[in-house]
Amino acid sequence: MSILEKELDWKNLSQALAAGAGLEQWCPEVRSWLAGKSVDRVLVACSGGADSVFLLCQLWAFRLELDFELVVGHYNHGWRGEASKADAAFVKALAQGLELAFLTETRPAEIKGATETQARALRLKFLRTAAEDSGCKAICFGHQQNDILETQLQRLARGAGVEGLAAPRPVHIFVGDVPVHLRPLLGLRAGSLRQQLKRVGIPWCEDATNADTKIARNSLRNKIIPELEAILGRDVSGGAARARRLLEADALALAKLAREALPEAYQGKASLNRDSLRDLPEALSRRALTAWLEGCGLLGSLSATGLDGLLAALRGESVTGRQSAGASFVVFDREQIWHEAESKPAASLQAGKLVAGNALSLSTGAVLESEWVPVDEKLLARLEQGKVNPTAACFAVLPPETKFIEVRELKSGDRYQALGAPGSRKLKDCLMDRGLCEKERKLLPVVSLPEGSIIWVPGLPVSDSCRVGSNAKKALRLTYRTGEAL
Repeated sequence: MSILEKELDWKNLSQALAAGAGLEQWCPEVRSWLAGKSVDRVLVACSGGADSVFLLCQLWAFRLELDFELVVGHYNHGWRGEASKADAAFVKALAQGLELAFLTETRPAEIKGATETQARALRLKFLRTAAEDSGCKAICFGHQQNDILETQLQRLARGAGVEGLAAPRPVHIFVGDVPVHLRPLLGLRAGSLRQQLKRVGIPWCEDATNADTKIARNSLRNKIIPELEAILGRDVSGGAARARRLLEADALALAKLAREALPEAYQGKASLNRDSLRDLPEALSRRALTAWLEGCGLLGSLSATGLDGLLAALRGESVTGRQSAGASFVVFDREQIWHEAESKPAASLQAGKLVAGNALSLSTGAVLESEWVPVDEKLLARLEQGKVNPTAACFAVLPPETKFIEVRELKSGDRYQALGAPGSRKLKDCLMDRGLCEKERKLLPVVSLPEGSIIWVPGLPVSDSCRVGSNAKKALRLTYRTGEAL
């Protein structure tokens, strides 16, 4: 008998769960925030998995004590066909059994595939929209203690700082009119949650893809972290949870110091005094600059590397400077830092053909170079370790008959499957995810085979169909250099 076929009294089950799992298990930061705020409605993100089912049942049981209404939100990624539909139906039945409003959305059909990061972004966009539409000032997530180390390891690999490593936070307050994110269960382990659900007979959905170690987070959870615990002989998840708390305290203290040291960076000013920024310790200078860029609407247009470079230039000896930030520029001289819109009309990208092994000067002033290289263990290791910057280069295996490749601008309807992605997406959406405005997208060369399939676009990984495998003998190295780098 399936979960949906069972006759379940969700109200009594939730009360039974609450009788043995009280609010004292919640993170104190969440309890304190709720006690001090007037919140009429809370959106509960529920996937149907054990963690979010535990959270929803507990919230319902304590809703009167907490004095707010609940709305249930479920995003269906549609990755598992009928199984995904069954999860959505299960959550809907659970919401109806608790007499709660239920909001859902299914991944648009035109998005055929998405990375983990893109999938999370789609889900978050739905949850925030659902919260706004239903008048919810906060969104509750079922993240628990085991999620902390997984998140930290992924962010370490991306070069995150204190703020990034302090995630996921029990209470995360954002700039602007964005719902607060609450994670009451960060002090509880996954095993404990499941034991408590089993104790009272509450079912949940098991996502079969959680066992797929090709997915980075699953590999960390099922392979890397258990091996780490065995090697170190200690509770690494508990240690990571403590480290997260300490890092959050440090992040809050540094943010307070930065705001006190350079308040104009947080006041939406059109410019900043460069000496004031430069005289601060780098940790405070970085936070103040980040806050100013965010207030100007430019932060999302800068990569981590771009932000590092801008900060280094501002704190260095350069007399003047100008750095692109989307459709604007961050400009500075000896005294001030300001931003200005792009005034010079952008050049257009003319289509051309690149003979494999040669170079092609583009009409935008950039150069695309190509060179055949042997595929050896050193190259494979370099690719495996992610040591190729996709903004500047890629390695591609092409059909043996390939004599030349096409270079053109973005076209309506272009689709592209990134390396390792489960399916293709609109190329325009992939570039928009990087924060590129329309002008920037139009200037990037789309490198494709003569028959039209896309090989690479600078800033994105090589196409999955052109991946370099251990059986390949040679690969075409493509290098993209802009006019500034020539």
